[in-house]
Amino acid sequence: MTPATMQMGFYDRTRSGRLILTGRDSRDLLHRLATNSILGLSPGQGVQCCFCTNKGRMIDNAVVLDRGDDLLVLTGNPERLSGHIQQYTITEDVTVRNYMAVELVVCGPRAKSVLGVELEPFCFTEVPLGGVKVLVARIQPLAGDAYSLLAPDAVALRRMLATEGEMLGPESIRTLRIRNRIPTHPNEINENYNPWEAGLEDSISLQKGCYVGQEIVARLNTYDKVKRRLVALRLSAPCAEGQILEHDGEPAGQLTTVEGDLALGYVKSELAAPGTRIGPAEVVETPF
Repeated sequence: MTPATMQMGFYDRTRSGRLILTGRDSRDLLHRLATNSILGLSPGQGVQCCFCTNKGRMIDNAVVLDRGDDLLVLTGNPERLSGHIQQYTITEDVTVRNYMAVELVVCGPRAKSVLGVELEPFCFTEVPLGGVKVLVARIQPLAGDAYSLLAPDAVALRRMLATEGEMLGPESIRTLRIRNRIPTHPNEINENYNPWEAGLEDSISLQKGCYVGQEIVARLNTYDKVKRRLVALRLSAPCAEGQILEHDGEPAGQLTTVEGDLALGYVKSELAAPGTRIGPAEVVETPF
C-alpha cells in the first residue's frame, strides 16, 4: 500500500515533544509569544501557531490545546521553545514542564471512523481506545484528516491501530509531508526562515495584538517582501538534502527534505509557480 492509496496509517511522534504550561498568567504570556490568538480558546479547543524570534524567524510551529487547567503544546522543538517561553517569563506566574506521554499520529480517510470522533480542526476530546484513556486532537491534514493521540501507555493502542491500518515508516512519512507540503523542525522550520516562507499562513493572525517578531512578520506580508517559498518538487536526477538548486547559473533554492524523486525545498518566490524547472527539479502543485 502506498501513501497515495492508504486508507489509514499511523506513526510514533513521541520523540517530537510536548510541553505543559500552568499558572494564572500562562495564557496571557503564550498569547504574547504566538502568531495566532490563544486568549480566544475555550477548553477543548486548540490552535496552530508559530513562535518566532524578535527578527521574525521561526523557532517552532506548534499546536496549543486549552485543557482548562493548563495549556498543552504539541511541539517539534521542545527544548528551544521551553527556553524561549522562560526567557520572557519575568514576573509572570507561569511554569513550563515536559508532558510525558506516548504520542501517535493517525491519518487517512478512515481515521475518523476508526477513532470514533467528530472534531473540528485543532479541537480535542478524550476517548477510550485500546483499553486506555486517550486524548485525541485533530491536527493539520496528512493523507486526509489527521489526529494526534496521547496516552500514558500505547502498547494496546498500537496493537488496535495495527488491526485497522498500517504503521508508517520514515520513508512514507517524508513522502506524505512532501505531497502535502508540510514543513517540520529542523528541516524546514528553523531560524533561517519565517512563517510566510514556510507557507504557514493559517498559523498567523493579522488581527491580534503584538507578539515577539510581530512587526517583521506583518511587514513582510504588507509590503510583499517574502523572498523565498517552500515548494514541493519532482526530481529528474538523484539529489540530497541541503543541495543547492541553480537557475540560469545562479543559486535559486535549497532542498530541505528528499525522498526518492520527491522533495521539499525553499526557492526564490518568482520561481515558486507549479511547472517551473530549477535545475534537476520541477515545482509541483500540492497537495498531490
